Amino acid sequence: MEGVTLVKKNHYAVLTVDLPQSRNALSVPVVEYMNTLVDQVAEDPDLHCLVLTGGGEKSFIAGADIRKLVEMTPEESRYSIEAGHKLFSKLETMDIPVIASVNGYCLGGGLELAMACDIRICSANARFGLPEINIAMIPGWGGTLRLVRLIGESRAKNMLLRGKMITAAEALNYGLVAEVYDDIAALREKEEELALELAAKAPITMKLDKRLIYDAAGKQPTDIAQRDAMTLGFLFTTRDAREGLRAFLEKRQPVYENR
Repeated sequence: MEGVTLVKKNHYAVLTVDLPQSRNALSVPVVEYMNTLVDQVAEDPDLHCLVLTGGGEKSFIAGADIRKLVEMTPEESRYSIEAGHKLFSKLETMDIPVIASVNGYCLGGGLELAMACDIRICSANARFGLPEINIAMIPGWGGTLRLVRLIGESRAKNMLLRGKMITAAEALNYGLVAEVYDDIAALREKEEELALELAAKAPITMKLDKRLIYDAAGKQPTDIAQRDAMTLGFLFTTRDAREGLRAFLEKRQPVYENR
């Protein structure tokens, strides 16, 4: 699909939405094609990290395509919601880490997409919001749940019920993003550094960490003691765990084999 690309690099991939005429808005065909590309990444054993970003300097993803929404029937709307949830759940649960590299406006469906990623970084010109209240809509791709989980109920309600947009600095303060960089050039440099760093980590442990975090919501430490013990017991049967321990003792970088 023109404007949606996947570039494979050194053990990581970059998925870019570059549709300047719509500020990189997410239509159903775009979401479906992104789903296909994410499947390609998941099936490639040489890829250990995925970066999602937008083309240009002004917009990560500005949300859903309003022109398409106006023409939607209720049935088409339900299908759109299902397509988005399928993609976002896939990102949230895939075995490798997913980075949202936010360059500019990150609104509506764009913020919902970013929140489904594991780590969010952004440039100083980034702006974040779920403004659906302003068009009598709701964030239909899991935005209400994920925003509350990430920044707390009070701040989430302040954003959702007012359609409030926040700055990169506020997003960092809220814990919505992990790091903010001065400009787009710095963001691009740091996204590559972060992707390479994550791609070099033990892949089996990375997969298990993501699953443990995803599964931990609402549970108490006593509820997960057995789960953690079983997970560690399994890791001690892997070559990568032994390699990590030996490399630490030998003061060298580990070489993981995903075994």
